[in-house]
Amino acid sequence: MIISGVDKIEKIFVSGLNKKNIVLITGSSNVDSSGSPVYLEVKKFAGNNLKSIWSLQHGFFVDKQDNMVFSEPFYWQELDINVRSLYGESLIPQKNWIDGIDAILIDIFDIGTRVYTFVNHIVKIMKFFSGDDVEFIILDRPNPLGGNIVEGNIAEKKYFSIVGDLPVPMRHSLTVGEYLIYAKDYYKIDIELDIIKIENWKRELYEPLWTYPSPNMPSYNTALAYPGAVMLEGTNLSEGRGTTRPFEFVGAPFLNAIQMVNHMNTLNLNGVRFIPIFFKPEFSKFANMICDGIYIYVIDVENFRSFEVYYEIIRFAYHMYPDKFEWKNPPYEYEYKRLPIDMISASVFIRENIENNISYSEIREDIDNNGNKYLNSVKPFLLY
Repeated sequence: MIISGVDKIEKIFVSGLNKKNIVLITGSSNVDSSGSPVYLEVKKFAGNNLKSIWSLQHGFFVDKQDNMVFSEPFYWQELDINVRSLYGESLIPQKNWIDGIDAILIDIFDIGTRVYTFVNHIVKIMKFFSGDDVEFIILDRPNPLGGNIVEGNIAEKKYFSIVGDLPVPMRHSLTVGEYLIYAKDYYKIDIELDIIKIENWKRELYEPLWTYPSPNMPSYNTALAYPGAVMLEGTNLSEGRGTTRPFEFVGAPFLNAIQMVNHMNTLNLNGVRFIPIFFKPEFSKFANMICDGIYIYVIDVENFRSFEVYYEIIRFAYHMYPDKFEWKNPPYEYEYKRLPIDMISASVFIRENIENNISYSEIREDIDNNGNKYLNSVKPFLLY
């Protein structure tokens, strides 16, 4: 049985955390292995020393659908605690939030993809507290996409943001604890960082236990698709928001589903089948309109490579429908100048190759070589 950091909450409080004033960063859907919400377990052992709960993107109740949607602070009478959102223009806590705080306890459900904002947001919080006498305690969890496989290009420093604040590939292979150890070293952050490690997890394992970390991440299959599917957010293609299969559906009213499926099948991509579908989003892009599209159906988790699949889908749409396909304009995640696709890709490399009709097979060697260099570079920060 895998024992995550959240399963050791009682132990860390008994060992001394019970004497400190703490802030908890988590979401309401995060639970321990018994199914008990993390915020309740922390409150049980911290009591009045739990001074506040801070939430990240999508809000504490995991109810905010898209990016750049702020959650209002509130007083939770039942728990006698203030809940505040870190997600907004500044992305950092206000000064009056941290008076008397000794430690920040963090349990976030990362999905192993660079663009997912939670872990990048914690990097920004760590930088904010650099040099202060505040301890960071990370309740580590397994990377649900495993710890050995990487996908996509490496983020370029000039494109660092909340959707990528380290030079990592799109599918990064690190646990939250490893990611933050790497960040601490990369930015030379002066904080005390304690990782409550996972037990019985190995890097070759996938961890499909799922508790709805964000509104459009309802299942493990969604997470498998996400490293490539997130690029759809930088286009006018529907990524399936407003359906029960976000990021597994791709479509638009101007697409021809059969034509797209036939094209994708010619590529002989591993671990996936393409199924022509029609769907009507209830909200987001093309709301209440029938979309021609495809369902990306994963048949082999270990060999499926989402980034390549969605790169080719976007390349097909860009060149087959030049008068209808569009790159979305800013803003995106509080960036108001650069194209969202470039922020998502953390480079112009992906967009320019798609525009020049370069197949993924032509850039695979370059991406794979950089991915292997990355894997070597992060070895000093691995915990498992």
